[in-house]
Amino acid sequence: MNRFFSTFIAMLTLPLCVFGQVVCGSFNPAADRCDLTAAPATQAKCLLRPVRKFANLGAALTELPPPLNTLIGQSTQPTVTLDQLKAFLAAKAISDADLGGSLSASLSTPKYFVIHDTSDFLGNLTEFPANINDASWAPNTLTRRVTRPVAHIYINRMGQSATAVVFESSTPPSGTKFGLCNPNQKTAFLHIENIQPRIRDRSMRFDNDAIAPTPGFTDAQLERLALIYIVASARSGKWLIPSFHSPIDLGFRDRHDDPQNFDLAAWAAKLSGLIEQIRAIR
Repeated sequence: MNRFFSTFIAMLTLPLCVFGQVVCGSFNPAADRCDLTAAPATQAKCLLRPVRKFANLGAALTELPPPLNTLIGQSTQPTVTLDQLKAFLAAKAISDADLGGSLSASLSTPKYFVIHDTSDFLGNLTEFPANINDASWAPNTLTRRVTRPVAHIYINRMGQSATAVVFESSTPPSGTKFGLCNPNQKTAFLHIENIQPRIRDRSMRFDNDAIAPTPGFTDAQLERLALIYIVASARSGKWLIPSFHSPIDLGFRDRHDDPQNFDLAAWAAKLSGLIEQIRAIR
């Protein structure tokens, strides 16, 4: 979630108003920001550009992987209905309370589905513990996550999720520096935190949390993220614009570097598979 662990600690010691002034006052409007007035698919190509170490971004995508290339910005109704989705969740014994709130509560303001990683810094470790994808790894415990409502939902590495702030909340989390500095636009963004450990890149002399696992997220994690995207979009009536955190914060000082090692094609494949399963429910 944070570019550097040390920066995160420093943030915690600052009053929110001071932090906001420092961040917002340093905004560079000339940065290579995405045009948030462009067509939804065009925005997604920019907002899903690869995020590399130290918040270095790749070029905007020339194409979106299917089914994102035909869905984004379109109505969800021809593809997935709320009734189909409710039946699917019932068949899988998945509670909508873990997916952002009741499916009966429609959403009118969300436009963006922002994908984050938590950047859990593992201190002086030089390699990742063998159990990071198991319940025995303490950071996968969701009950401790939802007490910090800096995002709407947390997803652990076993593919379980928990809601910290319901999607329909009138007091959503800021989620990004952009949200902090533009509070009137916060309701347009849904923030999903994916648990990911980080260790230091020791080729660099400065403190950092630049190294993430490869792949960055488990299959179960990507599948739950895809399901939450379907739920959020169905409740909105249109397919939301997916985005990575880092491009949203272009132009702000010390922007975040997440999500790291995100396999967009693999996530899109999970999305396609889930849509087929949901449509097959009778």
